[in-house]
Amino acid sequence: MNAIEFQAVAHDGVLDIPPEHRRLLDGKKVRVVLVATEASEASGAGGNDTLFTRLRQVRVQGPTDLSANHDAYIVGERDG
Repeated sequence: MNAIEFQAVAHDGVLDIPPEHRRLLDGKKVRVVLVATEASEASGAGGNDTLFTRLRQVRVQGPTDLSANHDAYIVGERDG
């Protein structure tokens, strides 16, 4: 059997098979492969962005002098 491709919206764990394919598939064992159609859903980021592009978007909160005094923060001499 050849592959059949269609788009559907999952709801409560159910995918509706389009009517034109139901008779062909009724009662048959099928293999299902799900692919999110929106890149942001699949990757959690902007699709084709490189790793470095995504890393540049990361924002970290911390004390303003962390880069200058990181050793003191690590050993507990400063508490932020």
